[in-house]
Amino acid sequence: MGRRLCKLLTSPRILTRAPEHVPPEFAQSACFRWDPARELPPAEAFDGCQAVFHLAGEPVAEGRWTKAKKANIRDSRVEGTKHLVEALRQLEHRPEVLVSASAVGIYGSRGDEVLAESATAAEGFLADVCRAWEAEALAAEDLGMRVVTIRIGLVLGAQGGALARMLPLFKLCAGGRLGHGRQWMPWIHVDDLAALFLYCAQSETLSGAVNGSAPDPVTNRHFTKALATAVGRPALFPAPAFALRVGLGEFSEVLLASQRAVPDKALSAGFEFEHPTIETALQGL
Repeated sequence: MGRRLCKLLTSPRILTRAPEHVPPEFAQSACFRWDPARELPPAEAFDGCQAVFHLAGEPVAEGRWTKAKKANIRDSRVEGTKHLVEALRQLEHRPEVLVSASAVGIYGSRGDEVLAESATAAEGFLADVCRAWEAEALAAEDLGMRVVTIRIGLVLGAQGGALARMLPLFKLCAGGRLGHGRQWMPWIHVDDLAALFLYCAQSETLSGAVNGSAPDPVTNRHFTKALATAVGRPALFPAPAFALRVGLGEFSEVLLASQRAVPDKALSAGFEFEHPTIETALQGL
């Protein structure tokens, strides 16, 4: 996601834990070392910047959710955002807008309920993390900045993320639905998500929560069929809910949660999705 967004920006300045690992295509960009959960970012990183895009966060889908893993998931987001806003507070000349990542996990599991941005937040670990994460970002409004928090769904890209884990299984005919497959999956093509981040920075009418998901959410059963069709293989091996819980522990609830999120605010503001349906998105990828 960061790579896609940087390609859309003029002279991006990159904050990263490891500047030495920045991709070659950004070798000419200014890079600054920052560990979000531990420290404030360097003030010079913001010189001349008009907008700040905040994407940092411990990967949710890597490894079991031990006590330490959950602490890293929370601290990388909540403490990291707090450190970012504190650094912005200390600047004499601040950027105009902060566009921060959030997640559809804030809604919890809601069955078939249609979830626009006005939907209430749920309770539970991920929902609590997202609520605290957004609150720290919105603190930048007190500095005179416009703030947008993008509640991201399942991001689909050819070079990483969830799809990179799924494709080998589906190509071997070993993919299948998760649980009963009736849970809703809010998804978005990585190019649309990068474009949405930029659009939110440029559109002065957008603020607060914005759902970062395609206008056509699908059930897991529908998604499974579309991915199997895209790779030209049958999806033969569903994963029962109990097996997911045994194998993945608490993280399995993320895979089985149902979130029928829709991007009402983005559509109302005039944003146009290049990949509005799951079939065209997966065929292209």
